[in-house]
Amino acid sequence: MAHRPRVGLLALAIGALLAPIGVVLAPRDGAVVVVLATSSAQAAAAVGQADGVILAPIGRFGLLARSGSPGFSTRLYQSGATLVLAGLGGGCSGQARDLLIPARRNP
Repeated sequence: MAHRPRVGLLALAIGALLAPIGVVLAPRDGAVVVVLATSSAQAAAAVGQADGVILAPIGRFGLLARSGSPGFSTRLYQSGATLVLAGLGGGCSGQARDLLIPARRNP
C-alpha cells in the first residue's frame, strides 16, 4: 500500500504535462477545427447539423470545418462528433500554418 501515493503523484505529473497541450488544441469560436468521428460521413453529418462549413477531408475519419457562429465545437459534440480539436489552420482554405512562425508581411 506504500506505492499508492506514488500513483496519485504520477497522475498529477502527467496531468500537469498534458494540460498545456489541451489549452493549445482547444477549439475557439470562428477558428478552423478538426472534426473526428467514426467515419468521414458521420463527421460531415455533424458539421452540417452544427451549421458549419466543410473545408477539407482528413483521412477516413475526419474533416476540417469552420463556423462563424459561437459554440460550434459544442454543437459538433451534440451532433455526434467523437473529438473536436483546433485545426491550427490559416485563412479560409484551412491550410495548416505553423503558429510558432509569424506571418510574413510584405514591406
